[in-house]
Amino acid sequence: MMNANLKALRAAATNASIASRCLATQAAPKSAASHSSSHSSSSKPGEVKISSMPSGASIASVASDSALARVAIVFKAGARYEPADQLGLTHALRLTAGQSTENHTSFGLVRNIDYFGGRLVVAGTRDTVTYLLEVHNDEEILPRNFALLAETVARPAFKRWELPDNTERALAELSILEDNPHIKLAEALHAVAWKGGLRKSLYMPRFMLNKHTGEQLKKFIANRYVSPVVVGVGVEHQQLVDLVGSHLSGLSSHQPPKCVTSFIGGETHLEAASPLTYVALATEGVGLKNTKEALALSLFQTILGNGPQIASFSGLSSNTRLGKAVGAALGGKSSDNVAVSAFNFAYEETGLFGINLIAPKSSDVTGLLKAAVKELRAAASSVTDAELADAKKNLKTAALLAVDTGDALATELGAQLALVGSQVDTAKEVDAITAADVKSVAGRLLKGKLALATIGPNAPYLDDLV
Repeated sequence: MMNANLKALRAAATNASIASRCLATQAAPKSAASHSSSHSSSSKPGEVKISSMPSGASIASVASDSALARVAIVFKAGARYEPADQLGLTHALRLTAGQSTENHTSFGLVRNIDYFGGRLVVAGTRDTVTYLLEVHNDEEILPRNFALLAETVARPAFKRWELPDNTERALAELSILEDNPHIKLAEALHAVAWKGGLRKSLYMPRFMLNKHTGEQLKKFIANRYVSPVVVGVGVEHQQLVDLVGSHLSGLSSHQPPKCVTSFIGGETHLEAASPLTYVALATEGVGLKNTKEALALSLFQTILGNGPQIASFSGLSSNTRLGKAVGAALGGKSSDNVAVSAFNFAYEETGLFGINLIAPKSSDVTGLLKAAVKELRAAASSVTDAELADAKKNLKTAALLAVDTGDALATELGAQLALVGSQVDTAKEVDAITAADVKSVAGRLLKGKLALATIGPNAPYLDDLV
C-alpha cells in the first residue's frame, strides 16, 4: 500500500498540473499508392530548428526517424487566465475538442482524424493549453490532418446545441476529481495558497456546468489564442512553416494582458470518511523563467525524496532525507500506509514547493509532519556534494525519460518555448549548479509564508508547526 500511495502521490503532481481530453484513434488505412515520408533524411535525429514568423508564431522542428509525426500547438491560455466570473472556461474549451468548426461538422472532423489513424489530445495546465496531433508521417495524410487540427484550434463553431453534449463528460471528470484525494488535495492547496490566477482550478465548479456560452468561449480564444508555439517532431521544418502559414496565419499577434498572482498562504481542511489523512504543506517556489534556480530547487526536491524509482519497492525509503526522518518519527511502528515526498509545481514566474504526507488517521500525523518539516529545514543548509552528485544523475535521467517519446518531446519543447522563451539544455544547466546554489534557493524557502491543505481526520494545523 505504501508503494501504491507514493505512485498515486507522484501521479497527482502531474494530474494536478495537467488535465486533458483525447479523441479515439484507429489504425491508419494503407494508401493505394506508396507515399514518401514527409520528414527529411538530411537532418540528424534529434536536431532542433527554431524560427519565428511575422505573425508572431514560433516554429520548432525536431528531426526524427519515426513513422509518426507529432505536432503540438501551445498557447499561454491556461486556467489562470480565465475571467473571474467564468471559472472553468478552459475546462469547457477542452471538452469542446472534436465538436463542429466553421468548416466541419463534429462527425466529419472526428471521422477524418480517426480514418487516418490520427490522435488529437487537448491538455491544459494553469499556464498553457496544448493541442497535440499524432498521425502517420505521410505526404498527404499529415497536411490534411494538420488542417483539421488548425480548424479545431482557430475556427471552432461552439454551436449552442452541441455545448450541452459536454455535460456528461464534465460530470465524469468532476467525479474523478472528487474521488481522487491526491488531485483534490493539490487543487485545494492552490486555492488557498494563491491570490489571483494560480488559485483557479483546472476543473470547472459544479455551479458553472452549462454556464459557459459560445460567445464567451470565442472571446477567450480571440484574446488568448495568440502568437502560438508550434512544435513538430518528425516534420520537415520548412513544411511546418508552410502549414502554419497556410492554416494559422489568421491568429492575432497582439500581446494579451498579464495575469497578476501572488502567494498569500493560509490553510484549508477538507473532511472525508477516510482511513487515511492526506497533507500538503507548501511555500512559494521558483518559476520556470529563472531556469538556474528552478533546476536547483528540483535538485533539492530530489535530495529530500520524490518517491521510489523501483516499481516493486515497498516501505519508507531509507535513501531519502524525508523517508529517514518520518521513519524515525514512527518510533518502530509500522510504516504501512505511510508515504512522504517533496513536490515542486513550477509555473512561468513562480511555483509551489513543499511536502506531501499520507498517514493512517490513527497515527500521529502532526508529529510525522513536524519530523518532515524539521528535516527540510536541516537539509536546506546541509546539502553535501555527494548528495548533489546523486541528485544530478537522477534529475537528468528523469528529464530524459520525460521526453523519451515524440509526443512528450513536442509538448515539453512547446511549453519551454512558450514559458521560458527558449529551449532548455537541462543536462548542461544541471551540471553547472553547485551545492551553494541549492542551499541559497532552499534557504529562501524557509523565510516564506506557508500554505496547508489536508483531507481527512486528525489533520495538523499551521499553528501546530510553529
